[in-house]
Amino acid sequence: MRHQQGNQFIQKGLYYGDPTKPVEWFFSGKIISHEIEVTDIAFGEGLDEQGNTRHRLFSIGKDRRLFEYDVYASQAHDRIHVLGWFSIEQEALPSACIWYPKKDPKEGLILTANDEYKMKVWNPSAQSSRKTCLGPTYGGEINKMKVLNVPGQDEKYLIYSTHKKVIGLIKMPLDGNPNKTMGLIAHPNEIADFCASNDGRYLFTCGGDDLSVKMWAIDVNPIEQAIQFGGDGIEPFINLIEGGRDGQIFQDM
Repeated sequence: MRHQQGNQFIQKGLYYGDPTKPVEWFFSGKIISHEIEVTDIAFGEGLDEQGNTRHRLFSIGKDRRLFEYDVYASQAHDRIHVLGWFSIEQEALPSACIWYPKKDPKEGLILTANDEYKMKVWNPSAQSSRKTCLGPTYGGEINKMKVLNVPGQDEKYLIYSTHKKVIGLIKMPLDGNPNKTMGLIAHPNEIADFCASNDGRYLFTCGGDDLSVKMWAIDVNPIEQAIQFGGDGIEPFINLIEGGRDGQIFQDM
């Protein structure tokens, strides 16, 4: 079974094939897949043809490509095997990626962000785009994303950070609604990393040059209120049009 193969792979990675030895990680392999800088990596769990869970590994880079790797064929002291790759941008540079949180596990999707404030949902198996929408437009492009699960709520949220200063939340599913996003200045400069508590109540951010770790209380109610008061249908998107509802731009003579 695939699931059993996955367990065997993890045992070899942790126990050197011997369950009596202490648990530890060891080097499994490496590969130069991207032509230039790698901007992010993401693990996901998809279903194979038999309906069994299978781990998947992806990377994106400034060469505008998305690679998928075969974690099962990659053995100790060997190279990581590439399953395939395809281009995900023409002019913009990919800046972050994450396995797309979706209730239906039949179609495995991956979410990417770029330096033009666009967020895209891809089906890596079909090498096709499923959705493109506007992301947060303040604080620079997104460079990290993680899923936030709020207990007692079916809705999912994404936590994101930009390279400098800003940390924020995005409510799923993505549709470009500006009322579904928020951001705040968390550090005076670089944000090195962040993580959320298991109960979804707290967020921890780590600065770079400021040598600080900050703890934040997470409250999604302001986003829910902004969505409620922002209107339905196309109403939230009207203000995104240059000149407003009438499309007119007034200039002082």
